[in-house]
Amino acid sequence: MKKILYGVVFLITLVFNSCNSLDVAPPNNITDEQIMEILNGNDEEKKLLILKALGSTLNTNFSLTDKAYLGYSNNNQTTQVDQEFIRNLMGNDVVNGNFSTSGDYHGGFYNLLSTHRQTENTWSMWAMPADMIIAANKVLLYITEEAAEKSTKVKEYRGSALAVHAYGYMLLMERFQKAYTNGGKDGRGMPLYTSYGINPTAEISSATDTYKLIMDELKEAESCMKSVGYTKDKYDDIDLGVVQYLLARAALWCGEWNTCITACQSILAAYPDFIAENHFGGKAINMDSYVDGSMDLKAEDNAFYELSQNPECIMGFKAGDAGNAPVAGTTGNNLFYYYANVFGSGQGGYSRMWPRIDERLYAKMDDNDFRKDNFTTVESKPYHYIFNKQGESDDRTIDAYANLKFAATMCKGVDTRDYQNTADQVTIRSSEVVLMMAEAYAQSGQDTQAKTALNKLLAARTKAGATQLTCDNYKGMQGMTALQMVQLQWRLEMWCEKGLEYYNNKRWNIPVDRTSSNTHFSNVKTLSVDDMVLEIPREETNTNPNWSK
Repeated sequence: MKKILYGVVFLITLVFNSCNSLDVAPPNNITDEQIMEILNGNDEEKKLLILKALGSTLNTNFSLTDKAYLGYSNNNQTTQVDQEFIRNLMGNDVVNGNFSTSGDYHGGFYNLLSTHRQTENTWSMWAMPADMIIAANKVLLYITEEAAEKSTKVKEYRGSALAVHAYGYMLLMERFQKAYTNGGKDGRGMPLYTSYGINPTAEISSATDTYKLIMDELKEAESCMKSVGYTKDKYDDIDLGVVQYLLARAALWCGEWNTCITACQSILAAYPDFIAENHFGGKAINMDSYVDGSMDLKAEDNAFYELSQNPECIMGFKAGDAGNAPVAGTTGNNLFYYYANVFGSGQGGYSRMWPRIDERLYAKMDDNDFRKDNFTTVESKPYHYIFNKQGESDDRTIDAYANLKFAATMCKGVDTRDYQNTADQVTIRSSEVVLMMAEAYAQSGQDTQAKTALNKLLAARTKAGATQLTCDNYKGMQGMTALQMVQLQWRLEMWCEKGLEYYNNKRWNIPVDRTSSNTHFSNVKTLSVDDMVLEIPREETNTNPNWSK
């Protein structure tokens, strides 16, 4: 029993320690034989102990925080939330504050500076997905396919590890190669590492072989997670819905339209409901009341900050959970709230970096679409911010087109306006699944089915008492093809979420072009689709000579 316990303690150490390279030395394997014997045996109690030690933190790979990559210390280099958030700032639809506040470390990304996509500055964007691959390989070293066949619980953990492994490679492909369906099919993929230990530097696989690995792993993971199902009461676990979401997302990127549709249909059967109008952020009609203090919008009433109000949440993290823990250098524990909340004490509020909507996109929104009320079109009177624990405060005027989608005048668990930023975090929601399914239908020539899927979303986003919105009566969608309708609704529904506009544009071959915008003030106005492909970081090419072949 001592050897088993020592092995478990060591495995816990493995799980909580990360590396920054895909090529790593093996762990001390003194107890490997005993571990494998347990996982292939019949003692479920000991087996569960091993499994928890190995895989208890796999879910946090969907919201990594406070990583350290070669001395980078600011948030955009160390957190998954910010790696996604900065991509929101590099598209057509999100404006980063205003002229007077454009100099923070987000400003360079918003200004589309080329240095951010060049070899010397892309290491963090590579290292984080690589960490996911390493974490998964540590678990898969022990949780073999053979062991999984003998135990449902082992199979579930194997499914989680395969999902994380595939997710890491999917992110690398999305970031560092051309989109498979937009010129990348015959191109390069990634060096594929499927075992934890001393690995020779891998050859660079083709894009096709890389996506084959991703899809094969996710399909096996889906089979493994059938017994888990959709655990809607456990927001932060890797369940069947999370795996099918990844499967649908990867299928969309590599053009397996039917696989995407089938996965989405399964998810939406389990998640048929949408966020209610009264929980979909703040309302512009209440802006004066928010500013003068006669009305509050609590985080508990905003479905983007309170998971219990969000029937779309497939995965998320409650305030204080691993994956939504305090972030170094901030005054609270939800970094997205810190960046996006116009009334908060962070960069998205007091520091005047409010994410704002480009007026060109705003103009495409139907008046009966309640999402249009998530944006204020006039400059506000000064809002009073309390910006630190000592109670210091100051006033700031909020610019037109600032978002109220992610607004809250008070964070979770407080009864008065203050400096804190505590909130829940939504990681995956079902509206994105609706859009993936609608796009897969449109991309495969099934326009009627695409519109049917969109109509369900539009019905859910129709203002109370208004005529129900459809693809046929939505004013901003007149004369569009089915695919163009889907593309517009991606931009509206997932505005400023997960960098999706940027990555979608990369798939759709749509460049960034801000030249006709009256809201954007960036120094650089355009970004080509080719320039959306990040360069392989120098730290990787220096250690794997196969990149130069």
